[in-house]
Amino acid sequence: MAFHKLADGPITMVIGAVKSAEGKFGPQMVFSSTEGTDVYISELSGAKGLARLNLTPESVLGQTLHFEQIRKDGKTFTNINLATGSAPTAAAPATRTTSTASALSFEDAVALYSRCVQAAIQHFAKACEQAEIPVDGASVQSAAATLFIRTSK
Repeated sequence: MAFHKLADGPITMVIGAVKSAEGKFGPQMVFSSTEGTDVYISELSGAKGLARLNLTPESVLGQTLHFEQIRKDGKTFTNINLATGSAPTAAAPATRTTSTASALSFEDAVALYSRCVQAAIQHFAKACEQAEIPVDGASVQSAAATLFIRTSK
C-alpha cells in the first residue's frame, strides 16, 4: 500500500477504510482510499475532524475527503473537509482557492446574510432561551456568521 504524508501537500480521496494504528507519535487513524493510498493522522485530529463533519469511522466510508496540514502560530494542524464537486486527486502543492462567496454579488451576499441572521434568531436564540442560556447580540451575530460562512462555501 502506498502512503501519503500530509507534510508533502494536501490530498483528496474516496475513503475505503478507516482503522486504528500505533505510530511513532502515538495512536493514529489510518484513512485508506479506494485506490490503495493511506493517510496517517493522529487519533485525536482524526476524531475531531470527523466529529466536526458529523461523521464516524463507519459513516465516512465512500465519502470523498480532503486532507491538509496548515501551520498557524508555529503549530501544525490537520484539516479534514468534505470534498464537494471534485474528483480524488494525488498530492498537489497547497493552494488557496477563493470562496464562492466572492462570486456572490453584493446584493446576494446581503440577502443571504439577512436570511442567516433570521435563522439564527429563530433557531439558535430561541433554543438558548428555552434552555435558559443567556443570549446577546454577539452570540446571535456569531451564529449568523457561522451559517453565512458555511452556506457560502
